[in-house]
Amino acid sequence: MDVTTRNFFRLLRAGVFGQQEKVEPMSACKWRKTMLFAQAHGVEAETYAGLEVLNEQYFIQIISPDVVKEWASLFSSRRARPEYDLSLLSPRLKKGLAAIAEKTDTASADYQLLDAFVHLAYALLRDDQWVRQMLVTGELIRERGTQVDREQMKTWFKKLHLHKMIQLEGALLVELLGLQQEELPFEVLPSNFDIDRFASAIPHSQEQMRFSQGKDIFVHTSNKSAMVWNARRSARFFRYNPAESIANLFSSFARSLTNIEE
Repeated sequence: MDVTTRNFFRLLRAGVFGQQEKVEPMSACKWRKTMLFAQAHGVEAETYAGLEVLNEQYFIQIISPDVVKEWASLFSSRRARPEYDLSLLSPRLKKGLAAIAEKTDTASADYQLLDAFVHLAYALLRDDQWVRQMLVTGELIRERGTQVDREQMKTWFKKLHLHKMIQLEGALLVELLGLQQEELPFEVLPSNFDIDRFASAIPHSQEQMRFSQGKDIFVHTSNKSAMVWNARRSARFFRYNPAESIANLFSSFARSLTNIEE
């Protein structure tokens, strides 16, 4: 994990939970990169709040005023929950979720947290502002985690074949967001996961890789490595959830084709 990513998560933890950590010195260019990182994941307000929480630190005080001013201008006071198209989930998972929803109070802490974990799994698979969804999930755990029936959650995760993916999500919540293991509604061993390596692969910009139409009749990517990138992204999660990884790869390809002009 590079210094930009480390400082990004320090700001996030400080802004959301008031956690005090020493930031590392960075150049104006890297602080701007951190700002763009926050913008790409929809956490501009939270990371800016982190700057304010840690503003007594010397390396925060010497950040370029231009960067701080631009950072402050990026966000609005109202924060919306990320919206994801869960129709792209595998048929098996959609059917399982629908069956649970029919028999459960969807306003209950159990269901709300299950829903948050499913959304986080989807966001991780698609690299779609998953840091923000991780934040939403972490806040929900802090707010309603004590109301959760752990055995019920365990049963649901097993039924939906999400156990391994949930373990990864738990490790991310502990290592990157600063939650305590006992706060989670399930047991997790973060040491089983290489979170630093995982965090190093987080996209730092809003650039989208998609398919486009060229001068000839063959379809190619707007970025020549996009197909490989999509395949590697899905393969990264194959060990945690094979069905959703494969479904994600094919849905990514199908959605990319919709960007081709007729």
